[in-house]
Amino acid sequence: MTGLRFLLAGGGTSGHITPALAIADQIRLDHPDAEIRFCGTERGLESILVPRAGYQLTTIRASGLPNKPSPALFRALADFWAGRRQCRRILCEFQPNAVIGTGGYVCSPVIAAAVSLRIPVLLHEQNAFPGRSNRLMARKSQAVCISFPGTETRFPVGTPVFLTGNPVRGSYFSLTRDLARSRLVEQGLVITDKTNLILSMGGSLGSHTINQAVVAFDPDLDFQSENGSNLLVVLAAGHRQYSDVAQQAAGKPWLDIREYIHDLDLLMAAADLVISRSGAMTCAELAALGRPSILVPYPYAAGDHQTFNARALADVGAAILCPDSEMSADYLNKMLPDLLHDSARLEEMGRAAATLARPDAAKAICQKLYEVMM
Repeated sequence: MTGLRFLLAGGGTSGHITPALAIADQIRLDHPDAEIRFCGTERGLESILVPRAGYQLTTIRASGLPNKPSPALFRALADFWAGRRQCRRILCEFQPNAVIGTGGYVCSPVIAAAVSLRIPVLLHEQNAFPGRSNRLMARKSQAVCISFPGTETRFPVGTPVFLTGNPVRGSYFSLTRDLARSRLVEQGLVITDKTNLILSMGGSLGSHTINQAVVAFDPDLDFQSENGSNLLVVLAAGHRQYSDVAQQAAGKPWLDIREYIHDLDLLMAAADLVISRSGAMTCAELAALGRPSILVPYPYAAGDHQTFNARALADVGAAILCPDSEMSADYLNKMLPDLLHDSARLEEMGRAAATLARPDAAKAICQKLYEVMM
């Protein structure tokens, strides 16, 4: 197949954007001459991540549906119809062979427009419990790719569902700890092979619980220096909380506070331990890199799906599951010294994580995509 064109939509948070980028990368590998574009919103994280990855982004009007009746519902419906009209014009001009949706409210008008023009549609659902947009659009799609067994029962009867796993970008399967650290040193990060590096993050929007626990954590620096090592905790605080967290971290040289981490693959590969929320894509990336983790599920996620994600890693010994209500500086003070000093346990946790990796997920999704185009 030559001269192919694909439009991808997914946004709001990195959990919807990174799988779309992984699928786009796989399409580019399969068909180097294919033209690939993205649809998103100006305020979503896709406005940064998609151009940064080298893909063209067209923005449309879209907003999320509120959970309860309110004036925001009327605005969301108005945005949906306006976005759908915009998408029809975009699709008529671009004429893609297929449209791929990876979730987030921006997907609804894009998929609705594609269906109205009879363009083949493939959806990808990252979580065990499907998001609202994917549930609404599933019946009108030619294929829905899922990441966990059992998710098919949460779609309408008759939905064409296929188990593929979560697609992760290729760098997550090729990076080693040493290679990642050498690249980070080249970028100016002050670490050595003996540095105990912890990566802490609360998803693309940040986590107040994790931020406060990490900032108040009191490491045993004397033990570190006696053993010829040092501690560095890189904390992605999120845009909304960055200023406050950075101020609280002043005078604590072991803390490196970031608003957002763009080279997440490098820092995750270089880390000895990851402390994080348990979004589906984070868990897939931990598995791809084989990194040990302490996972703190977001307690208000739909269907408590983050606990489901975390248990998948914890059950094989790859992660320690810490409920949000228990994550605190006291918890870290008790847990981290023994864990960081037990390299054998960390290595075993990393090997266990790697057993859950799905390096073929992007290929499987694209194979299904090409089939629905026939």
